Amino acid sequence: MPLLKRTLLLVLLAAPSACRRAQDEDDVVARVGRSVITQSEFRRKLEEVSPGFQGYVATPYGRRQFLDVLIREKLVIEAAKADGVDGTPAYREKMTALRREEEEKVREAGDYMLARLWVERLRERGLVSASDDEAKDYHRRNPVEVRARHILVATAEEAETVLAKVRGGASFSELAKRASLDGETAADGGRLRPALTGEALPELDILFKMGIGELAGPVRSKFGWHVLVKDGAEQPAFEAVKDRILGIIEKQKLDRHLQSMQSSFRVEVVDAQFK
Repeated sequence: MPLLKRTLLLVLLAAPSACRRAQDEDDVVARVGRSVITQSEFRRKLEEVSPGFQGYVATPYGRRQFLDVLIREKLVIEAAKADGVDGTPAYREKMTALRREEEEKVREAGDYMLARLWVERLRERGLVSASDDEAKDYHRRNPVEVRARHILVATAEEAETVLAKVRGGASFSELAKRASLDGETAADGGRLRPALTGEALPELDILFKMGIGELAGPVRSKFGWHVLVKDGAEQPAFEAVKDRILGIIEKQKLDRHLQSMQSSFRVEVVDAQFK
């Protein structure tokens, strides 16, 4: 092989590793003891800064000041290691607990992904998918969207008491704020999201038969006892609610599919308090 070609070949073979070394070296922003602050870590930490502070950190002085904050964090970590904290039983115990928590999060995320991919597979097979024609037919049969408020309590007796107070002139909204167990709606006076048939709890379908301003209760659901008031009703255009209706139909099909499979899987409630 001619000398020039051999020289070029050696340069080409050496270049990637030389570039990698240079890139790795350039990736280090600062060193603190045995710890390093890399460009990727700096950018990641920068993303956690509040939007109001982002402009300042974008300036050269701000970036350096932010780096000083990260250096201080590394100093604390290095000092803690030098003091032997990472070898103490307390540290090991907390790290074990932290790993368990992270493993549980990963398991939960994995279960969510598993379920989502399974539903996607069912949709591809046509088992839970919904068509526009099905949605139009559903809308024709269920055209009404209701607006309502509720107060959720633990017992029928409490619901009767709440109902009597409202009928006696007490403010429904104020009672909901004070007495309702539904934390999501209580602060807003018990206001539920506007619902089409199939979106609310089945037990609350009574709302579609009530008159505007009418009270109802006690109504029992798996969450407790409800006192209801119907605030209004509309008939939204199909296109405005099409996606919601497709979701309702798909959920109903999925529920039926699960029900058909339930006999294949043993379900046992072990804890006596839930029997």
